Amino acid sequence: MNSGIYGNFRDICRRNGWKCTAQRLAVYNGIYENYTHPDVDDIWARVKQNLPTVTRESIYRILNEFADCGIISRLDHMVGARYDFQTEPHGHFICEKCGHISDFVIAAKMELAAISLPGKSRHIEVRITGTCDKCK
Repeated sequence: MNSGIYGNFRDICRRNGWKCTAQRLAVYNGIYENYTHPDVDDIWARVKQNLPTVTRESIYRILNEFADCGIISRLDHMVGARYDFQTEPHGHFICEKCGHISDFVIAAKMELAAISLPGKSRHIEVRITGTCDKCK
């Protein structure tokens, strides 16, 4: 992990009142370095390579902390939650056959979609489902 990413992680821990633990750092690193919309088991397998005693429950807890503070997004998927490190506005195309998730750029300003809401929006999600090119 480069020093810029580690410094950013330390700042995140400080802002949220967390200890900068090896487990949190490993989860952060595992998501940041391998951008594939992983599930808990994917992240757990990555983290266990360096921290063999880490539990699945610890991974869940850390992912929930990260999602609650907004450094990752939790995506409800066909077979369970997936996690997304990309927090800038974007959409997801989800293949209904294989479950693959692809990001796509949204050309319209997301803020415009929130104008006519009867309250204050916290999160806007664009999700398109269909069949990917590999499964056609």
